[in-house]
Parts: sequence; structure tokens; C-alpha cells
Amino acid sequence: MPWMIKIISGLSALNDAIIWLFKQLALSAVAIMTLVILVQVFFRYVLNNSFPWSEELARYLMVWMTFLTLPVVSRLGQHAALEIILGSLPHKLNTILQLILYGLIGIVLFIAFDKSYDFAAKGTRMLATSLPVTKAWSYAAMPVGFGVMMLVYLELFLLCLVDLFSPSESAESLAESSANK
Repeated sequence: MPWMIKIISGLSALNDAIIWLFKQLALSAVAIMTLVILVQVFFRYVLNNSFPWSEELARYLMVWMTFLTLPVVSRLGQHAALEIILGSLPHKLNTILQLILYGLIGIVLFIAFDKSYDFAAKGTRMLATSLPVTKAWSYAAMPVGFGVMMLVYLELFLLCLVDLFSPSESAESLAESSANK
């Protein structure tokens, strides 16, 4: 299965780059959102003159921050997990259960991606309330987040598959990929 390890390594490198970019974008979104809110509070309560667009911009940035961080926490394993159940099972059964879960998550993500893409496309016909953009800019966060999450769960699925059939190769590839991070 050396060819599978090469595929996983390529996918891992791609996910590393995307996750790094998503972290930077999410941090930027939080910083801009915080700045916009602070400026809005100052103008509203000190100068008694508020901006009509600040709340909507902060909301859109929060949506983007959420969908940018979903793949990050999924890849790091910081999402809700079944550790109590998975930790008590034998290794092979644990790996099989993870494969099933990752497969089901992949199916749900594909459906969510498809539906959210259609939703974002419909947003191109709706203008934002107070910003000079269409709502598609906000709605696009969903298919972007779900699309990258599919890549993350594909990598996790393939790692489990290799672990199931070749545990020694899987351990070596995990050690190499974690050493590179």
C-alpha cells in the first residue's frame, strides 16, 4: 500500500496548507469583527451616531469565522467525539467504527455541501441589507467550510483504512506527517 501512503501524504500536504490559511483567515475575521464592534459601540454610545452596516458586517464575519474553523478543529480531533466508546474497544473494532463514522460524516458533508452551494447560488440574487454586496458572500462560507471538511475527513478515512489493513505503515506515515507539522 505504498501508493496509498503517497495519496495520503499529498492530501495531508494540501490539508496542511488549507488549514494554515483557514487559521489565518479566521483570526483575521475575529480581529476585524472585534474592531468593527468596538468602533460601533464607541460611535453609538459616545458620539450618539451609529453605523448602519456594522452589525451586518460583524454577523457575516462571525459566520465565516465559524465555517473556517470547523475543518481546523475536525482535523485536530477537537470536535465532539466518542472517546469513551472508542477507547474501550479493541484496536481493529475501534478502527472499523471510525471508518463507518468517517464514511457517514462524509456522506452528510457531501449533502450539506450540495445544499449549501445551491443556497449560496440563490444568494447572488439578494442584496445585503446595509452592505453593497449580495448575500452570496456570506452564504459562500458554508460550501467552502463543508468542502474543506470533506477533504479533512477523506484524509482521516484513508488513514484509518491504511491502519486497518497495514497498521505498521499507518504508524510510520502518522509519525512522518506529525513530524512535518
